[in-house]
Amino acid sequence: MESQAKPEDRSGKQKFILLALLVVALATVFLLPQIVTGPWIDGGLEERPEPDRSATAVAPSTAAEKTRYRQESQSVLAQIIIVRDRLREQNVEAWGQAEFDQAMKGIATGDEQYSYGDYGDSLASYRQSLDTLNQLEEQGREALDNAVTEAAAAIESLNINVARRAVEVAAQIAPQRSDVVELQSRTEKLPELQSMLEQGDVARASGRLQEAQQAYRAAAMLDPSHQRAAQSVAAIATEMVNSEFRGHMSRAFSALDRGDFNAARGAFDAAEEVSPGDPAIAQGRAQIASREAQQTVNQKMQLAEQYEREEAWGEALAVYQELLRTDESLTAARARLVPVRVRAELDSRFEEFFEDPVSLATRTRYEAAQKTLTDARTIPSPGDKLKGQMVELEKLMARSVTPVDVVFESDSMTHVTLFKIAELGTFAQTSMTLRPGRYIAAGTRQGYRDVRVEFTVTGEPLPGPIVVRCDEPI
Repeated sequence: MESQAKPEDRSGKQKFILLALLVVALATVFLLPQIVTGPWIDGGLEERPEPDRSATAVAPSTAAEKTRYRQESQSVLAQIIIVRDRLREQNVEAWGQAEFDQAMKGIATGDEQYSYGDYGDSLASYRQSLDTLNQLEEQGREALDNAVTEAAAAIESLNINVARRAVEVAAQIAPQRSDVVELQSRTEKLPELQSMLEQGDVARASGRLQEAQQAYRAAAMLDPSHQRAAQSVAAIATEMVNSEFRGHMSRAFSALDRGDFNAARGAFDAAEEVSPGDPAIAQGRAQIASREAQQTVNQKMQLAEQYEREEAWGEALAVYQELLRTDESLTAARARLVPVRVRAELDSRFEEFFEDPVSLATRTRYEAAQKTLTDARTIPSPGDKLKGQMVELEKLMARSVTPVDVVFESDSMTHVTLFKIAELGTFAQTSMTLRPGRYIAAGTRQGYRDVRVEFTVTGEPLPGPIVVRCDEPI
């Protein structure tokens, strides 16, 4: 096997390759224009006969350049066809006829140039037309977007004429697009929607909230995408809740002003169900508590004043003390507390003497009674009760120092002793003069049970004798 080719063989192969390339170049220049004779797209110019040209030698580089231009022209033409068809589907004749016609003329020019083999010029014409078509397509997209935006805004603002014009433009460009179809449907319903919203507005302005709610709901059902309709439904619902809430609150405060606290509480509870946690409810309930407390204070103050007029000083004092335990800041109760306490203490002292008039027989109690009378006389405007108490105490004091004859009876066999006073001995009947007070008479007798008799001398004659006899054998 030979490791290398001979120099003569390599030189022969190179010559053969150069000869083949020259043949291809000549075929490209003279044969290809005759093969490509028709226009690339519909609407191009008619085929023109290839003029006779003198056969000249074409350099390989020129042939390659023409080949590249031809191929690029075909590529651009393929893009043009795609864009052209899309534009026609978008009814470009209705909104971009002039620009579209200009692009088509440029394509026809390129076809003519191509048919003459001027591939570079045809490529330039094709590219310019493609740019025009691309710009036109971009304009269509912008026009569509603007129309869709304008239609949506017009529908929202209930501008029927603008909505119809905008939807018509959008439908010309993209009749099958879902948002355009939806806008067409919404625009058709717009007159009815407008009527329903107007009915709702009128009813709402007149305070017929239920009727307004029905109209707004019907509008929202007709066009669920309409923001104003949805907002109106939400707003009327809120307004109805607020109206109901205001009604409950109004009834609550009216009841509060009447002093009907139970009715006020019920109305506030109803308001709480409508608007839980509203601070006005807590404030209203606080007013109930405050007014109830004030009403209670007023009632108790009136009761205490009534007790004062009746000179029931102990009862009046108890009421004032209860009020101050509840609220120490009650100045009216505090101001009345001191004089009422003085009168209550004085009244209590009188009652003590009346409950135990015999105690006046002792010096200590008698002097205490005297002081009580002295204190009572200092009262500037004593009532009938106090006057009567003073008269009664004076009588009791007079009796407490008035001796009374007391008669004793026995059986002449019982030994009788009057404790701390005297030994009366045995007798059938005897008598002694005694000052008012409490006494004990004891009797003893051999073989009989002792007896003990307690009696009280009040200053008034006793109803009968004091009997002391031992008559129960042991």
